[in-house]
Order: sequence, then C-alpha cells, then structure tokens
Amino acid sequence: MAGWCILYAFRLLPGFFADTTGLLVCTAVGAVAYATRLRTVIVTLLIAGAVLVLVIAETPIAGWLAAGRVRTDRMPETKLDALVVTSAGVNPNGTMNGEALDHLLTGLELVRAGRSDVLVTTTVEEEFPAGKVVSSVDQARVIQLVAGIPSWLRTAQAESTREEAVNSAALLLPRRLRRIGVVAAPMHTSRACAAFEAVGFAVTCIPARARAPGGGWTPGPWPEDRLTVFGDWVYEVLGTAEYRARGWLKLSAG
Repeated sequence: MAGWCILYAFRLLPGFFADTTGLLVCTAVGAVAYATRLRTVIVTLLIAGAVLVLVIAETPIAGWLAAGRVRTDRMPETKLDALVVTSAGVNPNGTMNGEALDHLLTGLELVRAGRSDVLVTTTVEEEFPAGKVVSSVDQARVIQLVAGIPSWLRTAQAESTREEAVNSAALLLPRRLRRIGVVAAPMHTSRACAAFEAVGFAVTCIPARARAPGGGWTPGPWPEDRLTVFGDWVYEVLGTAEYRARGWLKLSAG
C-alpha cells in the first residue's frame, strides 16, 4: 500500500492501477511478498521511495530537471502552413481535459494572432461506462466560440503522440502543408516535436500555456506541484527512451 501511495503521488500508476483495483492488487501482492525473503527488498525500496518523496517535495530539483525537457522554438517571420494542436485526454462528461483545453486555447490564440491560417486538432477518444467520448465534439464547441478561424482540420483518431504525428502527416503532407507549429504540453514538447519531425514535417515547437499545477514544468512552493512535475518528468524520460528505441524520433532531436 505504501508503494502504491508513493507512485500515486508521482502520478506514475498506469491504467487500472491508479484506481481501487490497483490498490487492492498491490496490497495483496505486497502482503504475499512480505511473507517471503523479499521482505528486506520491499522495506529497502519503500525507505528509498519515502526519501525520494521527501527530497522532491521539499527541494527545487523537480523544476531543474523539468526545464531541460521544454523545447521552445523561435516563431518564423512568415506564416506557418498549419498549427497542429495535440490532444491530451477527455472526461466522462464529454469534455476535453484541462491539459487539452490549454493546448487548444494556445493554438486559437496563435491563429488569431496571424501565425497561420490553418488550425489542426488531433483526435482522441475513450470509452467510459456511460459511453464513448470523442475529443472533437468539445473541440468544436470551443472553436465555435472564437470568431475568425479561417480553416479547421481534424485528424483521424490517435492513441499516442506517434499516431498523432502519423495521422497529421496523412492529412497535411498531401496538401503540401509541411511547415507547421506543434502545440504541446511544455514538458512534452521535445518528444512531441521530434516525433512530428520524424514523419517529414519542418516543426516550430510551441509550449502551451499550461494551467496545471506548476504551470506544466515550473512548480511553485507546494509539495504537490513538485511531486506532479517530477512524475511528469519521469514519464517523459521513459517515453523518449521508448520512442528513440523504436525509431520514432528524428535522430538530431535531443
């Protein structure tokens, strides 16, 4: 249970492990393992995890680490062919989550500022007990509130950043729209933009104005913010390693 709480604090529990089922599974496995010779290993890992939580929560280390993951490119003097707004997630009530809304608002702001005449949103969907939720529904609701959007394109459904890049290429490259801006969460920019470059785009990387704890990568003086940012940093480090191993990143990307 303690191990589950530590990973939960860093938001590193995947899928059902972040819910009640995961807590019960971890408790059962821990109880069995604690009765074996693994007891010493478990206690050692928990002590190390507790020390890590204390250090991250009470020092600025998370911000220092996260800053190295943020990629911000200088905006070109000429208009971009398109602005691609990456998705993040959806809620059971049919809305996009807060991170996805941050991305979209940043993209709309750039289009209104004349940085491009084409807004592109990627599409995600998730199945909930009440039914399927598709991000494009709420994206349309928000975009309709903003006047002066010359052109809005939507990609096919994607389940990962890699698929977002591939689907964007299928939509835009045949239209000869290659010079694009990619809007993503600040700490996700390095991996996301490199993934889009790997499928043939010339990318200007744009961190979204994040309203999540810590502003996406600059945690405040609160332990919760620092723990969240550190967990996001770990997730990006692991994700980047996987993408690089699979050849999904442009070789020159850091």
